Amino acid sequence: MAGCSDAKPSGDQSGAADGLIVLAATADETSLLGWDGSNRSGVSIPLPKAGATWIATGRASVLAAVLPKGTLATSDPVHLGDPLSWRAVKAVDPTGKAPDGPDYFAAWDPEGGRFATLAGDLPAGDGVRVVLIDPSVSTAFAIEIDGPVVAAPPVWIDGDRLVLVTGDAAAPLTAIVDTSTSDLTEGPSGDRLLATSADGKRIATMAGQGDPVVIRDTAGWLAGDGSSIASITPPTGSATAIGFALDPVGQRIVVAWAAADGSVTLAIHDGRSDWRRVAQPSIGAARGAVVAWRR
Repeated sequence: MAGCSDAKPSGDQSGAADGLIVLAATADETSLLGWDGSNRSGVSIPLPKAGATWIATGRASVLAAVLPKGTLATSDPVHLGDPLSWRAVKAVDPTGKAPDGPDYFAAWDPEGGRFATLAGDLPAGDGVRVVLIDPSVSTAFAIEIDGPVVAAPPVWIDGDRLVLVTGDAAAPLTAIVDTSTSDLTEGPSGDRLLATSADGKRIATMAGQGDPVVIRDTAGWLAGDGSSIASITPPTGSATAIGFALDPVGQRIVVAWAAADGSVTLAIHDGRSDWRRVAQPSIGAARGAVVAWRR
């Protein structure tokens, strides 16, 4: 296992952030930024009129956004520097009705053609459903979750299964949802935040506030074998990670770190550099950030 700490970025950072997408929030506004191999400062990407509280990336750089009132929108493919059109998601279930909201988070499946949200009273943690949405045909299918659900994004581990953080934040558990059968099984326990690569083969985990972000093979995590690929500790001046994302093949990870004063900074670590920190994209005076990678 590689242990990663507060090392300075090394080498040329120009391509380290290629494909990065960040929804950054300050006290006054929210902005969406994207990076490619030619820019270091991030290019502004138009948001829906209502803004967004969450962003996720599907195939061909199509985005899904959760809007402030818990509704959803999807975009055309993103081309940095060009205008971007958004459309409201108006999916209906097999009865012809739209599933009850509000919706939280959004996680595209490995193929990037449908996404899952958590819907219902997530702040209370009860009565929560997983809603599977295919925006191309405007269909939705809800799966009831029997038990408390923690406010954390779901993650896909293969084309049919996704993982929810359940229990409570102090003693987190997980539930594995089989979307083909609606069956729920118990998953590994002890992790408060999860993120997977687009293919589901790697997973990043954080047990609790201030703990390291640990990168693992998903199969080993599911088996509970205790193995890991890398462990990234909070850098000097940071209190905890508030979010992280693996790139599509699990070779890079971007972590959003929050300091005690509420400020948020980003760090990218690369497995090809022994998981050392290789870049720190600037997001200005951000107080919150959602991070993702284009597919």
